Amino acid sequence: MIKKILFILSIIGILFLIFLAQTTKQTQTDTIKLIQYSNNKITIQLENNSAELIIFDSPSLVLKKGDIIKFQGKQDTYKGKEQIIVDRIFLLHHNNF
Repeated sequence: MIKKILFILSIIGILFLIFLAQTTKQTQTDTIKLIQYSNNKITIQLENNSAELIIFDSPSLVLKKGDIIKFQGKQDTYKGKEQIIVDRIFLLHHNNF
């Protein structure tokens, strides 16, 4: 009986860890290489990351090329291209060009 309970608890623990790993979002920092604004989204290409950042809710930040940002988001693939759907974004350093 105890072995069955321990087995069930182990399975629940493993499922919980898988769920936690899927929902935890990693914070990353990078420099803006290119930024494009459109009516419903902002697309950002980064210097050290091949994935594009996609922002659907326009933040109150004014971003431009060369700015250093910190962001959190969910990895996604759209039309064969890697992208990150941004949940949070912060400006760390404004480029003074």
